Parts: sequence; C-alpha cells; structure tokens
Amino acid sequence: MACFNNNNIENNEDDYLIGLQDLATQTVLAGGVIGLGDVYRRFCRKNRCGTRVYDNTSTGVTLNWNGIYRVTATLVGTGTEAGDVTVQLFSNGIAVPGAISTETITTPDTEFRTFVIEKFILVNNAEVLGYNSTLAQTLTLENTGVGATFTNVTFDVVKVV
Repeated sequence: MACFNNNNIENNEDDYLIGLQDLATQTVLAGGVIGLGDVYRRFCRKNRCGTRVYDNTSTGVTLNWNGIYRVTATLVGTGTEAGDVTVQLFSNGIAVPGAISTETITTPDTEFRTFVIEKFILVNNAEVLGYNSTLAQTLTLENTGVGATFTNVTFDVVKVV
C-alpha cells in the first residue's frame, strides 16, 4: 500500500513549527556551512505513514511534507577579516534566490552585525513510480562571503499552508 501525506488535517500556523538555536561561538570559513544548533522548540505531528513534517540535524532542517513554509534565520556575527560577510539560505545544495543577508565589516572581530533572512519555501509533490510523493527539501545556511564568527544563530521554520 502506498503512503501519502495526510493533507486533510486542518492546520494553522502554530500546528507545525521547529526552532533551532546555537548560542556557542562558531568560526565558519568562506563557503562553509553554518551550524544551526539544537532544537529549542518543536511542535509537529506525523502523517499516517509516520513521516514527520520536519527532520533536523545540527546543520540543516528537512521539510518532508508538501506545503508552504516560512523560514526565518537570525544570526549575530563578525568577519574574521575585512570584507563582506554573507549568509545565504540553500535548499538541497542550491542557493535560494533572494534569501541572502550581507554586512560589510571594516574592523575584523570587533564589529558585530545582525543578519536576517526571511523567505517562504514551497515544497511540491511529484509522481514517482506511479505514486504521489513529496519532494523533500533540506535547508542549510552557508557563509558565502569572507570568513566569519557567529555568536548567536536562530533558525525557525513554520508550515503556513
């Protein structure tokens, strides 16, 4: 028997959410993945197949159900050298257009800036071998600018539809 997402569940914005937070200091080289930390809040249900809305690791969140999700990332950081520190949201290894935050650092390790990314992400269904299947997306944050040190990372995802 095929397993399908149970989209007949009436939900609202607060029904499905996950929040990760890393308050430790982390230095991330240019092109490196930013650690998201540990779960500080979670509310989600499983569908009738036992699939959760979200799965997470210390560096990413996977969206397992189809729908629209609001992603908000807030980071505090500084550059390890002068230049542009850039934080970019990636989905399955591909940069999400418009999901980017850049700050210019002139004095390394002393100028702390707040980076904010807010973006809606669509997760679609597709037919795979004759069955309707969700095309899950794994979200990560990457430092695409100069090397940086982050002291506070918060990553929240809410399923809105």
